[in-house]
Amino acid sequence: MRRILRILGALLLAVAMVLLVMDGTHTLASSALVVTPLGGAWSGFFPGTLEPARTFIETSVHPLLWEPVVTTLLSWPGWAVLGGLGVVLALAGRTPNRRRLVSIDQL
Repeated sequence: MRRILRILGALLLAVAMVLLVMDGTHTLASSALVVTPLGGAWSGFFPGTLEPARTFIETSVHPLLWEPVVTTLLSWPGWAVLGGLGVVLALAGRTPNRRRLVSIDQL
């Protein structure tokens, strides 16, 4: 399970890096700060899938989940949302540190 979390975390971090580079390229080209929201990136990469996702969430999960929660996440920068989720998954999948006690005599 930890391996899956680490792989998903790494994939999300990679996609976040791609989105960050895209925003940086657009910022340099236009000489103004350009930040692509997650909803815009989703519509650009997977056109026509945002509305079915909305319908699914409103009918299968809960209608209140879409309006305040998902729409807020879709308005934030895509690299920040995916990067944050990737960091959380990577940290959740890490192996615990094994600390061993060392006495002063062993140093």
